[in-house]
Amino acid sequence: MKKFEFKLQKLLEIRQKKEDQERIELGKASGAYQYELGKKQKILDNIKKIRRNLSSEQKERSLFQLQSYDLLIRHSDDAITKLEVVIEEKRLIMQEHMDRYAELRKDRKVVETLKGKARKRYEEEIAKEEQKDLDEMGKNLYLKNKEVELNSEN
Repeated sequence: MKKFEFKLQKLLEIRQKKEDQERIELGKASGAYQYELGKKQKILDNIKKIRRNLSSEQKERSLFQLQSYDLLIRHSDDAITKLEVVIEEKRLIMQEHMDRYAELRKDRKVVETLKGKARKRYEEEIAKEEQKDLDEMGKNLYLKNKEVELNSEN
């Protein structure tokens, strides 16, 4: 019996490879996005820490200290504003990769479905051939037994 051979196997392999490559790119884009979010979160955590220090300490602050805190918070706010632009860019890039990955995955699944159907047809054909062979062997055995019976009667 011949081995199952899917004529579009090379196409399936190519689509699988493209999907795998896009998954890697999506991972990189997601990592870059998460990195920028982490930077923003660190700045926000520092601002909270500064505000907690300002409110928790009971001692008098000098004008210089208050101005320094104010300047630090303003610079942090500016950095967050700039980071939000970068974060949105990274999010859009990540979304593009997600969309591309979903499309490539869908394309691969289409070919896999075709392969599944082709395998099923192959298995049905093999089963028919096997049944035909069994029927032929049964018929031959029956005829041989019938011939032996006829010969033994004579």
